[in-house]
Amino acid sequence: MKHKMAVSIGIILLAVIGMLVFIFIYYTTQFSLSLKGSDEMTVGLYSVYEDPGIEAKKGGKDISGKVKVTGKVDTEKPGEYVLQYRMGTLTAERTVIVSNEMNPRLMLTDGEWAAEMLLGEEFEEPGYEAYDENGKDISDRVIVSDLDFNKAGRHTIDYTVSDDAGNTTRISRIVKIAPNTDYKSPGLPICMYHYVYDEDDPPDDLKKRYGNYISQQDLSEELAWLNEEGYYYPSWEEVRAYIDGELLLPEKSIVLCFDDGADSFLTYGIPVLEKYKVPATCFMITSYDGENKIASHQSEYVDYESHSHDMHKGGGKIGHGGIFTALSKEKGLADLNASIKICGSSNAFAYPFGDYNNSSRDMVEEAGFLCAVTTEYGKAYPGDDPMLLPRVRMSEGQSLERFIGMVAPKTQQKQKR
Repeated sequence: MKHKMAVSIGIILLAVIGMLVFIFIYYTTQFSLSLKGSDEMTVGLYSVYEDPGIEAKKGGKDISGKVKVTGKVDTEKPGEYVLQYRMGTLTAERTVIVSNEMNPRLMLTDGEWAAEMLLGEEFEEPGYEAYDENGKDISDRVIVSDLDFNKAGRHTIDYTVSDDAGNTTRISRIVKIAPNTDYKSPGLPICMYHYVYDEDDPPDDLKKRYGNYISQQDLSEELAWLNEEGYYYPSWEEVRAYIDGELLLPEKSIVLCFDDGADSFLTYGIPVLEKYKVPATCFMITSYDGENKIASHQSEYVDYESHSHDMHKGGGKIGHGGIFTALSKEKGLADLNASIKICGSSNAFAYPFGDYNNSSRDMVEEAGFLCAVTTEYGKAYPGDDPMLLPRVRMSEGQSLERFIGMVAPKTQQKQKR
């Protein structure tokens, strides 16, 4: 009896041991977390630290990408840094020591880590030198990051060099760019269109609209040319930054505007814009069923902005006699705010009939518009009054050659009109 009991206990013990061995083998093969490379590393000052990585498995599957890493190595400051890796209850640690010396050594030859310039000025590289740990000059291996100085503000130039052993050092130069309106610019054409029609079904008032119509066919030809030439279509925020001397626009930049929000534009113009994927602004007279028009003609290529709420009518004595110049500040602002609410934007405003005076100009600015356009002919330039920007009028029947002549940047063009 005792013998049988001893045998049974032995069998149970063997089973338990076997189970423990199985569990140990299963978990050590199915659940693991291990460092790649050394658990202690030394890197140079300003080195480009690349973590060797970690291997992690769960259920036999690689889940290294799901390991949580805490800690950070700042190679700009000598010292000891600890990185911790965690996956469930499994953890690992790596110590990275940043030394006091660069390897390889990389220096800015003028000794300055900061520079200042005006927007539009050409950056002149002061120079740099690089040496490996044996003193060999490897300056020709230095890679300088692309210089993108199209905006005023704080910019960084990165200098990177690697030696034969694969050690990499990177340092940076800070460049502060101040706003500037005194540089040569070909000017920005802000084009003024109105109505659009189909040549196969011309409207009855085609000849009564002072040449303000353009056919779908002519518009298509113009947009196709713009796209072929690689034109850039800036937002109104970018237009304002350009005017304020805070942004350089590509020489081939253009803004397209369609005034009034007429049914002809909504019906025939928007499909052409969508076909060529060209953005444009529709200056809507919001009292002319503007809310319904905007809701019914939403498009990713059309931005609805104010052409006033109910000021596109006579009553003034300036220019074409628009009423805006004769309104009180209270009534003018009320109209502007009503149009802003319906359009859902205050990025741009088009003066009704192009009429304005100092009072109306100031009301537009007080209402919060970024830009405002007139009907005065010409391109917009840095330093212009953002509340009184000129435009380039588009006319019915104009040839593609004429269009190109009006909008294309001119070589040797002066900065100002």
